[in-house]
Order: sequence, then structure tokens, then C-alpha cells
Amino acid sequence: MKRISAKIACLIFLILFGVYRDLKSYKISNLLIVIGISIGFAFQTYEFGRKGILTGLIGSFLPILLLFILFLFKVLGAGDIKLFSVVGSFYGATFVFQTIIIAFLIGGLMSIIHLIKSKKLIYRLQFLAEYIQAYGSKVNYLGEKGKKQFVIPYYDIKKDGYGGTIHFSIAIISAFIIQVFLAY
Repeated sequence: MKRISAKIACLIFLILFGVYRDLKSYKISNLLIVIGISIGFAFQTYEFGRKGILTGLIGSFLPILLLFILFLFKVLGAGDIKLFSVVGSFYGATFVFQTIIIAFLIGGLMSIIHLIKSKKLIYRLQFLAEYIQAYGSKVNYLGEKGKKQFVIPYYDIKKDGYGGTIHFSIAIISAFIIQVFLAY
């Protein structure tokens, strides 16, 4: 088996620190994100020169572009999206896209287990159906002229509390580790 590279070890450490902060406070520090993205760009530049900067830049922005709508509906936290951006700064767009897919599969499984354990699966499925029925046709995503643009969050922490949430950062670290094993 190959030795773990400094790049992988560094990124695992950064994501684990993000998981720790998420478990402790439901927040991931912006300072951690800035440090992580900076280190990712340094690795990219060291490995690939100027091309690495572009790879890191695209990898950093892809999660924001893909996942912003989920943030608007309060389905996914901003810290989780930014943590994906750190992964993208280290490894680029393709790797982070695959990590996102794996993380959502893991996160879905985590959510189902959480809802079954908390005995809220039926309630949340009913809520989802009612949400789609009530708001699905009323939300104007494009902000057409003469219409107000608004988004009604699917999950409201102030109203619903943290009981229905999972720490998605755990899915992110799990997905990254799976990606590393698949790549080696």
C-alpha cells in the first residue's frame, strides 16, 4: 500500500477540524476555510504551476455553483459547501464533484438512520409532501419583472431546532476518504 501523501494528510486534518467544529457548534469556521483553500492553492501551484491555480479555482467555485440553491432552502449549511470548496481547491472540479455525489449518498443514509432512530421518518415525509404542495408552484426562482423573488426554507432551525439535522461534515470526510481509496 502506498504511503499517505502530505497533501492527503493535510486535507484530512483540515476536514477533521471542520467536523470537530461542526459537532461542537454546528458551525465551520471561515478561518479554517480560508486556511484550507490557501493551502490547497499552494499544493496545486507546487504540483502544476499556473495551471494548478486554475484547477484550484474551478474546484473551489464548483461546490458553490452546484449547491447554492440547497443553501437557500436551508437544506445544506454554508459551512458544508465551503468545506467542499476546500476539497476542490486541493484536487479540482472532477474530484470534488465525485466527492459531493458520494457525500450525498452517505448523508442520505445518515438522514434515514437518524429519522428512523428519532421516529420522525413518517412525519418528515409528510412534511416534505406538504411543503412541495404548498410552495412548489409559488416560489419564483427567476425573479421575473413585477414578481418578488423569495425562497421559503424547507428546514427552519429557529422553529424546528437541531433535532432534525445531521452533521453533514461527517459525510464529507467519509466521502473524501472513499475517494482517496478509489484513487489509489
